[in-house]
Amino acid sequence: MLARRIVAKHVTKTTALAMLGTTLVLAGLQVLFTYLGELGSLKEGYGALDALKYVLWGSPAYLYEILPISALIGAVLGLGALASNSELIIMRAAGISLWSIVGWVVRSALILVALSFALSEWVTPYTNEQAESAKKHHQVADLGSVRGYWTREGQRFIYIDYANSSGQLKNIQVLDLDSNYNMRGVTTAEQGNFVKDGAWTLENVNRTDVLPNGNAVLEQSDKQPLAMALQPKYVHMVTIDPDKLSPSQLISFTSYMHEYSQVPKTYQLAFWQKLASPFALIALVVIACSFIFGPLRQQSMGFRLVIALFTGLGFYYLQDFLGYASLVYSPSPAWFVFLPILFIFAIGGYLLHRAR
Repeated sequence: MLARRIVAKHVTKTTALAMLGTTLVLAGLQVLFTYLGELGSLKEGYGALDALKYVLWGSPAYLYEILPISALIGAVLGLGALASNSELIIMRAAGISLWSIVGWVVRSALILVALSFALSEWVTPYTNEQAESAKKHHQVADLGSVRGYWTREGQRFIYIDYANSSGQLKNIQVLDLDSNYNMRGVTTAEQGNFVKDGAWTLENVNRTDVLPNGNAVLEQSDKQPLAMALQPKYVHMVTIDPDKLSPSQLISFTSYMHEYSQVPKTYQLAFWQKLASPFALIALVVIACSFIFGPLRQQSMGFRLVIALFTGLGFYYLQDFLGYASLVYSPSPAWFVFLPILFIFAIGGYLLHRAR
């Protein structure tokens, strides 16, 4: 039992170091090439130092994106090193099952899973804002405003030229339609303010009602209530790409919008992609193990790395393609997000079962 624990610790340590080393190398290369690309976008007011700040603030997001591929390549390197020293053969000869070895490798990958969750929940939402602030030369608070926002409340369509997270609106237009989508009236207001959940107040209001005979009546008022689902604390979220929000922010926003049956599928897709990220990482580690124990066990390390790289990139692009396809063809993006992961798990499990 003691010997088994020593072997388990050795396999876990070797593969964990390989994964972490691969992560550092790939992250460094990503930052370097991204910075070189940003140098081509320099202009007045956005110099080389600003580009460096932008890239450095964005580096946690780059790190989060490469973690699954880092786990894949790191597992191939770590197990490959053990195989080159004939350590895997000795383990198998000593009666250690293949699935035990795979379990130890997966255990080392849990470090990257924890890192992935920490980055997506607590780090990248903040650093992404700082990166945008460095590139656009705005204060972070100014980035929490939205311009040109449309929303729908039943047969009412509302356009807001400007809104911020403090509950202030400017230049509001409200279009009221009947069940046949004929115009019933138009309301314009210079500004508005948040009152409470679902309730706003418009100021300096002009209301034009369209009568059944085709005539129109204009009414003016200093204030007028407006029912609208948008809350100030969520204004900031609609200005950010869904994939840059944390899982908790996505849950909060989608739960709130679900009450008004207005959940955009892009936010659902971002949530399921973040939820599936740890499973994708584990699936790639399983397929990496199959490269060492399966049909590629007689191949060179370089050949295994090439296959691993193409597998990781192919998986990434397939998941990305199916995710966006789900916005059109699927009632829920979850099916298309988890389909590539299940496919990789099935292939890896089959190859490992044959090698057993």
